[in-house]
Amino acid sequence: MKRTEAFEFENKVALVTGASRGIGLQIVKHFAAEGAKVIMVAASEENLINGKNSIHDGNENVSYIRCDLSDYKDIEAMVSNAVKAHGKIDILVNNAGAFSEKAPWNEISHERWHQTFDLNTLAVYHCMKYVAEHMVQNNIKGAMVNIGSSSALHLKAGRLNYTVSKTAVHSMSQVVALDLARQGIRVNIVSPGPTATETVQKRIDDAVQSKDEEIRLRKIPLGRYASTSDIANAVLFLSSDRAAFITGAVLPVDGGYTIGETI
Repeated sequence: MKRTEAFEFENKVALVTGASRGIGLQIVKHFAAEGAKVIMVAASEENLINGKNSIHDGNENVSYIRCDLSDYKDIEAMVSNAVKAHGKIDILVNNAGAFSEKAPWNEISHERWHQTFDLNTLAVYHCMKYVAEHMVQNNIKGAMVNIGSSSALHLKAGRLNYTVSKTAVHSMSQVVALDLARQGIRVNIVSPGPTATETVQKRIDDAVQSKDEEIRLRKIPLGRYASTSDIANAVLFLSSDRAAFITGAVLPVDGGYTIGETI
């Protein structure tokens, strides 16, 4: 990826969760290409190593920390280790999350509810909590970007636990944006629509689920899935000084998917 002057992240440290593949890995690549020092966070060390090895522009500025994001104590230790290694954290991107397949609303198990909320919602809270403590203590006017979902803006039957978990992320982010505003810490949300990730490709290749994907694609006014770079570009904008007066915003990156249909 060719470096541009559109954003300036030299001397900035960015921590990105869910960073070993898909949207998260693309965010890491964009930050690294723009000169930031980037800390990749995910549960699988093998995936982290493979992800880091796929980065060619700025690889020397990328490190990783394995973390179980469903365990708040592990998150606390991860943030502490990141600060020890790099001296500070300027930017937090909460990208990690778990997508839930369709299920009748009254057949979602207690365990599934907890799995979804632990990763999609509580992990976001705990990462913000420990990173914000570091930023406030060190007078860092930082930026946090949480990855939400079009599911929080465009409701569908059969997606209850996922929709509720991501809606909570949107609302939680805006409340925290108010709480941290006086400390100069901005909190924003990027809300991706259907995105061309490995997970989506698997559904396209599946004989049954491919029909749902065809229908969904026809409902996107701009006529295509988002690329992972589309999402990463939005994250970098909200993390940059160009968005210095933006906080508590929900930025849909969905090709018009959540505003209506053209057919």
